[in-house]
Amino acid sequence: MKHLKVIIISLICLIVFPISVNAASGSIRITGTSSAVVGNTVSITVTLSSSTPIGSWDMDLNYDRSYLELISTDSEGGGVSMVNSSSGTTSKKYTFRFRALKSGSTSLSMSSYSAYDYENMTAMDLSAGTKTVRIMTQAELEASYSKDNNLKSLSVEGFEITPEFSKDVTEYSVVVPENTTEITINAEENDKSASVTGIGTQTVTQGTNTFPIIVRAENGSEKTYTLTVEVKDANPINVTIGDENLTVVKIKEYLPVPNAYQETTVNINDFEIPAYTSELTGFTLVGLKDSSGNIDLYIYNEEDNTYEIYNELKLSNLTIYPVNTDKVLDGYKSGTITINDIEVKSFYVSDDSRFAIIYGINVETGEEGFFKYDKNDQTAIKYDDEMINVLNEKINLYTYIIFGFIGLFVLMFIILICALKGKKKHKNKNKEKLADKKEIKVIKEDKKKEQVIEEDKTKNQPIVYDNINNKNKKKK
Repeated sequence: MKHLKVIIISLICLIVFPISVNAASGSIRITGTSSAVVGNTVSITVTLSSSTPIGSWDMDLNYDRSYLELISTDSEGGGVSMVNSSSGTTSKKYTFRFRALKSGSTSLSMSSYSAYDYENMTAMDLSAGTKTVRIMTQAELEASYSKDNNLKSLSVEGFEITPEFSKDVTEYSVVVPENTTEITINAEENDKSASVTGIGTQTVTQGTNTFPIIVRAENGSEKTYTLTVEVKDANPINVTIGDENLTVVKIKEYLPVPNAYQETTVNINDFEIPAYTSELTGFTLVGLKDSSGNIDLYIYNEEDNTYEIYNELKLSNLTIYPVNTDKVLDGYKSGTITINDIEVKSFYVSDDSRFAIIYGINVETGEEGFFKYDKNDQTAIKYDDEMINVLNEKINLYTYIIFGFIGLFVLMFIILICALKGKKKHKNKNKEKLADKKEIKVIKEDKKKEQVIEEDKTKNQPIVYDNINNKNKKKK
């Protein structure tokens, strides 16, 4: 049935236009993804084209289903069949999307195809191409990447580098005049699939400037070429701080600009050196450059010719110069916190606290003291311990009151215990007295009984008479 439409159109055209003409020509091209990783998508485009208008066509795409799985298509039948007619187009495209199933090489081609001229509906002379797709695993793909991370050339515009360039030599140097502020580094990768960073226009300052030129190969491996640019300084002022050798910066444009400072100059070794000063902090800042060309500001003490690194904490609302202090805050832990890559001594309640207390100088006002730093907002405000002191006083007062109540409770408890013991003792005494009374009563009663018994005995005894004296004798 899929060919019925084309056949009917062709027959009608042959009846209506029974003219014998030379067959028109056309082509079928298959383009799209050439390589893919297993599991990824392969996009294929089938293009039918001719220099003359095309009336109808019938084409079928052929592919190996063990390598590719059809995901979507815009063909009329929803599959690999492409059947349609037109009002005279010269080109028609179809898009197919496949999923790569396994590693290997597979080809797509046309299993059948035909097209008819729009003018006379004669069969067109078509040529059809094929498309090969290489499918790899991720490991196979990575193994196929280029490992070439060499440079093909390296130069500094307007100057000569030493030694002469060689892809296997990675260290180069160049000397430029004292007034040079910029150079242009040119480099070309040996493999076009590689990438190069560190080239182009670069800023240089007096003394030594180091630039790494990194070549990254297609497979991700890197190789670094190092270019050292020496800007002449006829009379360098060298400074040693710790084990680091630094050079005083003589050109103002090279210096970082601090907040709330004014430009000035300072005399060092009979040279007028650009500097910054502030009446609020009392600092004089000069620039020192390290061997890599990095410039930082240092506090210069003219009296003893010493230097100390100057670090600014540029927060959203304040600029603070952190200062070490021996002061402590009651109730706080002591440690450090990193702000803008600067490690600062701090005080905090707990390790996960949002706030930290730091000590420093507000360079905009010259005020020195503690500042409360918000880690989330990266802001700081003057730390006021008045509320803390009031709270501590209240806590102390409440503590005294609580201890007072506890003492009173203990005292009342002791009194109660003593009262209970006294009452018990009094009861025992009463019991003893009562027992004594009972005992006395019993004794009395016993004596009374004895007396009654004696009396009874006396009554029952016979009376003895003394006849001589005519008297009664006493009873026995």
